[in-house]
Amino acid sequence: MGSIGQAVLIAAALAGGADPAPAVDPADFRGWFDAAAAGRLRIPAAVEARARRLRYVLVGGFRSERMPGYFAQNIRELEARGVPAAAIHAIYPSSHATAEENRDAIRAGFRAIADAGPEPLVVIGHSRGACDALAFALREPEFVAARVAALFLVQGPFGGSALADYVLGEGTPMDGRMAAPPRIAAHLIGRRERSLRARGWHAGLSDLTSEASSGFWERMLEEHADAIPVVGPRAYYVEAEIDPSRQRLLRRPIARYLGTYDGPNDGVVAAGDQALPGLGTSLGTLAVGHTDLTHRFPGAAAHRRLRAALIQAILMAVGREAGGTPADREALPAGGPIGGKSIDEPPGHHGRPPRQGQRPG
Repeated sequence: MGSIGQAVLIAAALAGGADPAPAVDPADFRGWFDAAAAGRLRIPAAVEARARRLRYVLVGGFRSERMPGYFAQNIRELEARGVPAAAIHAIYPSSHATAEENRDAIRAGFRAIADAGPEPLVVIGHSRGACDALAFALREPEFVAARVAALFLVQGPFGGSALADYVLGEGTPMDGRMAAPPRIAAHLIGRRERSLRARGWHAGLSDLTSEASSGFWERMLEEHADAIPVVGPRAYYVEAEIDPSRQRLLRRPIARYLGTYDGPNDGVVAAGDQALPGLGTSLGTLAVGHTDLTHRFPGAAAHRRLRAALIQAILMAVGREAGGTPADREALPAGGPIGGKSIDEPPGHHGRPPRQGQRPG
């Protein structure tokens, strides 16, 4: 266990021990996602009605402020399920600013959303936005305790990204372990990103190196240890990995670079870097690419059903009553139970046991 995990467990012990089992069962979440992705999930009316009484906050990742379609299909799915448009909000932190420079704007965004109504907030942060959302939560435990029902942290680079390492000259140099065509393509992509940074763009990339991310989260968890018992029970990680061959052409070179030098990944972030050990609960690993759950992109191979499936699984998670009522337990795939078989062509999960962190009490 690394120093981050040790810091969290020490804080949990000082706070009075671990929390009981999480309210969202990882196997249930993956089952809902798989069934929804196959078009077979039936959300009980009682669950959907409770989910409509919440307020949703989506926090975008790197470059999200320049992508008009980011979260568009997720938002449409929320509206299709009866969530009022006025109860759906998005925060797009600047990619040209560091996390520290974005800090006040993110805080102001959450405060303004909370002022819009009394409903509990369901936060859905993607990629760098997952990191921004969790950092805000750790700094604002009173706000979280009073207003936040759950944080779904989707494919966040909590351990950094080898892609950022490579662009900033801190990563493993490419060599003969990569075939020439993807090696050349990855080199060109890296050179373009370095050119943008030289012109003052994408300053936030410096926060996403492995070294910067590790140092940041160690400091955060040490400085805000008193927030861990509040934030931990509400934090859920949605992780992902996918074979590079299943990525579209524009994504494949980077995915192959990461696979060669950093291991299994979702095309941007290594599978092992998408959660903080000991803080919150991993809901398991889905077989999707980095953009598949949140937006259309030239490199995103997935059908829009994956964006809808993420939302439907989240609605099931937040709409059920604690312990589940008989009506809640009727939430089976419309065609019947999946029978334990994963649906992962193309969506689904790998069946890998989720890393469930100890939940501070």
